[in-house]
Order: sequence, then C-alpha cells, then structure tokens
Amino acid sequence: MITRIAVAQLASQADPEQNLARASVAIRQAADAGAQLIILPEIFMALLAKENFNAVYARGVSQPLDGSYVSGLRQAAAQANIWVVSGMLETAHRVANRTYNTTVVIDSSGSLLAFYRKTHLYDAFGFRESEVFAAGEQLFTPLETPFGRMGLFVCYELRFPEIARYQAEQGVDFFVMPSAWVVGTLKEMHWQHLVKARAIENTAYMFACDQVGHNYLGRSLLIDPLGVVLAEGTEDECMLYADLDPRRLDIARQTLPALTHRRPDLFARS
Repeated sequence: MITRIAVAQLASQADPEQNLARASVAIRQAADAGAQLIILPEIFMALLAKENFNAVYARGVSQPLDGSYVSGLRQAAAQANIWVVSGMLETAHRVANRTYNTTVVIDSSGSLLAFYRKTHLYDAFGFRESEVFAAGEQLFTPLETPFGRMGLFVCYELRFPEIARYQAEQGVDFFVMPSAWVVGTLKEMHWQHLVKARAIENTAYMFACDQVGHNYLGRSLLIDPLGVVLAEGTEDECMLYADLDPRRLDIARQTLPALTHRRPDLFARS
C-alpha cells in the first residue's frame, strides 16, 4: 500500500501556543491532502535562535511530555486521523539547568507511542548545544507503523552514519529526521549530500524536515531508497509531499542488496 508522507517546513515562533496552533493547521492540511504521516521540524515547539540560544531561556519555555504542546498535538492527530512526528523542548527533571531536545511520535489515535531525546549534540560551527541540552542516553528503537518500520534521528546526528546503520540493522523502511539545520559556510552542501547518502547506503526512504527562517536553512528533502529526490523545499515555509511505495523499496533492495553483503565480522574489534 502506497503511503503519502507530509513534511511541514515551518518557522518556529517564540510562543509555544502559537506554534501549536500552526502545527494543528499543518496537521489538518496534510490529512486533507491524503497524508498518513506528517513530520514537523526539530524543536518546533519554541524558537531557539542565536539571540536566545542559552540554557536559561530553553529551560524557561520547556514542557513535560504531558504538557500543553504534546497534549495539543495528540488531540490534533486524533481529530485528523494522522500520525505526527514533532520536535519539542522537554523539561529535564533530573538536570536542573538543561532541557532535552526531544522528538515525539504520535499515532493516528492520538497516543504518544515514543519519544526520543537527541543523543549527539551540536558542538560545531560555533554552536554549543551541550551548554543548553542534556544528551539522551539511548538511540531510537525502530518502530512498527501501518506503513512500514520507521527509524528516527535528529539534525546533527545526520553526520553519524552509524546511528542510521544501527537502526537499519534492526530493519527500517524509512527514516524521519526533524531538523533545525543552521545556515553557514558549506552547510547546504553538507545537508544535501548527507541526507541522500543516508538513504542510499541503507536503501531506505529518508524524510528530512528542516526549520526555516531565522538562522535555519529550510531545503527539506524527501528521498527514495536509491537517492532520487521526491520533493525538496525552498528557503521559505512550505508543505511537501511524497509517496512511500513498498514496491519501490523492494526493487531498490533487489537492485542494490548492499545490506546483505556486509561482513560485520571484519568490523569487530579484537
């Protein structure tokens, strides 16, 4: 069965309630367009820009998993009968001066099925996420969905191919990647090459949803298992759609059975 996937390339605002309202509109729009899953950007719940990228601000706007943002997403998902993936700022109760950069997965009945706390923090290109976020301690476990087995990682984790491969070894048909990719020298080139590479090397669909506006790139990418670009965002807000076709997945893996040719015994350390 072919599944339509939606990516909502949006710009966060300072007010979490305003972001929830905009997310709810996008969720309804995606459902009306026939999508069964919508992906929202990393940390979409609240705006973190250069001028407020600090632990005190992030902690002040963070919410628990049962707070108004996630609760609102769950209600919107149930009303629209669509799966939702979104980034948020989660209050880290055990770490007094940090938050978690968390992604939630909500099914079409409004149930919170999974949450993932970003494990690899962006201490690069002049940013220090480790001064703002507490790192998660567990990689995402691939999740069964009605449209295939889903893997998930977030933004900077694109640069660590072992994260995607760890999940692919457990069986993944598609990856979702909420992002807030910061603009900068060579950053757009890195984004485009790495998103395609993760799809090709794991023969899996790759749906990368990036924030836009402020200091974020946009240019969201929806890639098929052989690296074909199915949809690509501009530098402005937009909704993107692509079909996840299991027949295309089978063809890709028959044409390029690289995952079955791996020799992990050669990779083991002595």
